[in-house]
Amino acid sequence: MSVITNAIQFIIDLGPTVMMPILITLIGVCIRVPFLRALKGGLLVGIGFIGLNATVTILTDVVQPAVDNMVKLFGLNLTVIDVGWPSASAIAFGTAVGVTMIPLGILINVIMLLTKSTKTVDVDIWDFWHFAFSGSIVYALTHNMFLSLILASVNMVVIMVIADRMAKATEEVLGLPGITFPHGLAASFVPIAWVMDKAIDKVPGLNKIHLDEKTINKKMGLFGDPAILGLIVGVLLGVAGFAFMPELSVSEKISQILVMGVTVSAVLVITPKMAAILMEGIIPVSEGIQAIIQKKFAGRKVYIGLDCAAGIGHPVVLAMSVLMVPVTLLLAIVLPGNEFLPLVGLCGICFQFPLIVAVTKGDFFRTFLIGVVVMGGGLMIGTSLAPLFTSAAAASHFPIPEGATLISSIDYGSNPIPWLLVHVVNNGWIWIALLIVATLGLAMWNRKKILEEEKLDAAADAEKQKQREARRAARKAAAKQTALEETELETGLQDA
Repeated sequence: MSVITNAIQFIIDLGPTVMMPILITLIGVCIRVPFLRALKGGLLVGIGFIGLNATVTILTDVVQPAVDNMVKLFGLNLTVIDVGWPSASAIAFGTAVGVTMIPLGILINVIMLLTKSTKTVDVDIWDFWHFAFSGSIVYALTHNMFLSLILASVNMVVIMVIADRMAKATEEVLGLPGITFPHGLAASFVPIAWVMDKAIDKVPGLNKIHLDEKTINKKMGLFGDPAILGLIVGVLLGVAGFAFMPELSVSEKISQILVMGVTVSAVLVITPKMAAILMEGIIPVSEGIQAIIQKKFAGRKVYIGLDCAAGIGHPVVLAMSVLMVPVTLLLAIVLPGNEFLPLVGLCGICFQFPLIVAVTKGDFFRTFLIGVVVMGGGLMIGTSLAPLFTSAAAASHFPIPEGATLISSIDYGSNPIPWLLVHVVNNGWIWIALLIVATLGLAMWNRKKILEEEKLDAAADAEKQKQREARRAARKAAAKQTALEETELETGLQDA
């Protein structure tokens, strides 16, 4: 068992940019994709991830100094320090609960596929850390390994169901056919986004405002182009971060603002291209899995579950990723009771919005309103979970930053699901039992929806086949009629 655990940990430690190519290649070979084609697909996925991570890193390097300056400018003195998602994932996988969650998560996915309670093959094993994080937080509270793994599993099942229900919108809005996002961070905000989207539909005036990519381009012309829009947003962020710093000279301020503008513009243009490379790499495995499903389970459609990084290329996601940085800092200042200082994790905001954008069908205005609520609520949750987050960090031997007594993270440290799990545990075993039953009920409801969808797909396929046969019959009849007319014509000419 220790050999398996060490092997899994070794692969995890390689990081997603190496782990994902290995997994994609192995999966491709296992489903009989030619080795070189599977290897190329895996490499393209890795290249795509490296490209996406590079753009996020570039953005972080330029935005972080502006964020630090804004913190100084506002004189913030908040006690919970944001250590970012890399630290949160290290904490999650640094415990016994975290390492165990990898094989357990794979088993859960297989069981759900066999019982038709999901149609997602989650190859995004790296992001199992979100589920592991929930388990680690529960373990810090209870020191009960079994309960921690059960509730981490509850987290995974809920996210898998959300990924299935968002599959169609992921295809249509984000332009990612055959892809879902069983991503702990992105998927967890779908219920909130769905409720708010429906609520906005009921509010006169607000329900008339629509600002999707096409509308923005139509109204703004070239100003709606990602390159120009990125320049504008970057310059505004640069002004907020550098223009009011007295220690900087005028030339330094102008230089920093211009660098910010061009960098944000570059990120908005490059990111969709990196996502396209990643998607190209998934095609061999996606086609191979679909071929097996069609052969073994006629009529079933299965999606490939990926990191939501594949969805950050959407223009609204990118725009929100930049816009929400100053908004979140402002919320940290004005929200009563908030003690969470968002810093490192601000540049990972992009991972929170792909499925919110899918819910709003790419509407910028609605996404912004939902984003304000999500980020504001996240700050309060981050404050609430900070003691447990810090305890989990100590259990995983994570070094606490010097001068910090409490730490947290925007990514999953300020997420509603681990927060809900903690409150359920605090309310006793009856609530825990109810949550487990509700999760099983959710899986069964998803199974019912999948069976209904398969029935509709089968009916649609039958209708298409019927139409194809009708067209073939019509072509044969037309050909026969043409041949008959030609014969009659020849006969007439001969008689003449």
